[in-house]
Amino acid sequence: MIADSISFQGHRCFKRDWAGFDSIKPVNVIIGRNNTGKSQLLDLVGALCEGNLGGRGWRYRCSGILDAASLQTVFAPNTSEGELRGNHWRDHGAKLENVRVIWELDENSNASEPTFPDGFDLTSPWGERSTAARKVHLRQMLKAVRHPLFGRNNRRLLADRDIRPESPSNDLKLSPAGVGATNIIRRYLVTSNPRFPREVIQRDLLQALNQVFGQDGQFAEIQVKHHDEQTAGIPEGYWEVFLGEEKKGLISLSNSGSGLKTAILVLLNLLVVPEIEQKERSAFTFAFEELENNLHPALLRRLFRFLEDYAVKENATIFQRLIQVPHWMSSAFRLTHRLFM
Repeated sequence: MIADSISFQGHRCFKRDWAGFDSIKPVNVIIGRNNTGKSQLLDLVGALCEGNLGGRGWRYRCSGILDAASLQTVFAPNTSEGELRGNHWRDHGAKLENVRVIWELDENSNASEPTFPDGFDLTSPWGERSTAARKVHLRQMLKAVRHPLFGRNNRRLLADRDIRPESPSNDLKLSPAGVGATNIIRRYLVTSNPRFPREVIQRDLLQALNQVFGQDGQFAEIQVKHHDEQTAGIPEGYWEVFLGEEKKGLISLSNSGSGLKTAILVLLNLLVVPEIEQKERSAFTFAFEELENNLHPALLRRLFRFLEDYAVKENATIFQRLIQVPHWMSSAFRLTHRLFM
């Protein structure tokens, strides 16, 4: 059984209030002023991907449709023993199939007594003890219910992010703040290891970057250069990313704007991290924070369109945290699930 709606309580901005997701769409936008809990909702996304909801001091309120496969784990067919009485599946579990149920999980993932918004009566024809046994069996099943995001790889890009020169390392990990980006690009461009083909950067990422930038800039190449002596505060031995435009030559990211760095970090998460981890893009959930901080409106619009097309094509899930909604978004993004706080 899948919990198609989930809210939580007990985390920072939501100590007493419930907040969460009634549904998940390919692109989900969380909008609100600073210090209203947007980041905490992305924390919930991470917890749902991990599937380990207990041990965080949070409570959860869930809703979903009961299905036969899940119900039969506690209402076994061909069983008629115990306080339930009657046939456990035919006389109990089958009566609950396709019924919507609401329940809560405490800090230790213990399920509360379920409720039924459609007025379903859980009473057993065998009396109070049998009814109580029905509730016990159902609560046992509800402890193990998963969310559609369960098992996804959760990737997050923070609002405070950057791409900086780095000392060489073969540990290809991209942090939420952008640490590791230079080494990932360097490895794909300079290694002879066929596991890391340069086309992933020099073709796939470059094409996507040009698609996002459109008329605002077209890049002919992506390169990395080695600093063989300390220069402008960059230590000796560090590598740095350079982008080349026609008639301008190679320009280092150190001398480029934050908007370009933001676009590259988004594309590294979408296009390159799945290659590194050798997983399908559909296995990922991406959470991007305040992309509008670094991008002018036309560039932001193209990036949002790229994100929507990516989510639909790759069957991935994307969350965006924004301080305010751009005026063009309501008409441009039919798939977006907006959460106003």
